[in-house]
Amino acid sequence: MSVIQHDTIIVQWRGPYTYEQLEANLELGQGSGLYLISGKVKYQKTDAEIKYCGIMERGFLKRFNDENHKLWDIKREQQIWLGTILTPEPTRTYLERAEALIIYFWQPELNTRKKVTPPRPTTVINYWLKEDGTPRYRQHSLTKELSDVLSWDGTYWRTGNLSVYEDN
Repeated sequence: MSVIQHDTIIVQWRGPYTYEQLEANLELGQGSGLYLISGKVKYQKTDAEIKYCGIMERGFLKRFNDENHKLWDIKREQQIWLGTILTPEPTRTYLERAEALIIYFWQPELNTRKKVTPPRPTTVINYWLKEDGTPRYRQHSLTKELSDVLSWDGTYWRTGNLSVYEDN
């Protein structure tokens, strides 16, 4: 049996935010990381859902200010989750690996790349927080489809959710 190089990435997600909240609190939109955008596109009648996953290295607002960004294709109920890599060091390589795993597994509607080719063997552990940074004890309804633990070994997927509780 051969050993496969396998990375584990922990992402701390905060949100959901509106674009206006990010504009008003510039501190939230600094740094590098991942983001998820949910809402409804033009003519969509079904429930809002996550539509796009992306990465940025120069601040979330600078990334969104491009008039051709997919954010602007979401016309109603637009919400944004900001993801910070806690471990390992959030280099471009690890941002790309986490993004590739999420896109390939979840297939967000507005992503056009990374949906066909399987990602490298990777595990992403998602910690979900509210806007104020406190832990979510239950996952937000829009992110329920993205498991807390998402692992791909090159052949098999392993998924699951984590229980959140305080140490008493």
